Amino acid sequence: MIPATTDLSTMVREAGYHLIRIEQVRANRWLLLAESSEGKVMILAQQRPLISASDVQDLAEQLRLNNVGMGYLLAVDGRFTPEAQRTAVELRIPRIVLCGTIPPVGIAVAVTRLQTA
Repeated sequence: MIPATTDLSTMVREAGYHLIRIEQVRANRWLLLAESSEGKVMILAQQRPLISASDVQDLAEQLRLNNVGMGYLLAVDGRFTPEAQRTAVELRIPRIVLCGTIPPVGIAVAVTRLQTA
């Protein structure tokens, strides 16, 4: 499945967020900024078989640059390497959640273990 911009927009809205902006930064990578009553969240959607620690660090840098305290690293048709999982846990601030779908607004989420390489 190739997530078109409209598919990602729909996914964000169905999770209860208001989409502020969406940008396709590479053929397989999208950066989204959304908000809810709980605040802003940045989503880095990646469509690759393996999502690595460098992807976690890329999202952390975007969160810092945009002054957003929470981010979702969305694996589209892929999974996270063990290094990506460790990096997300070690960062703590900004808070990064590794996910396969965008968690709904109001759901307390923790960094979860998804399929590893």
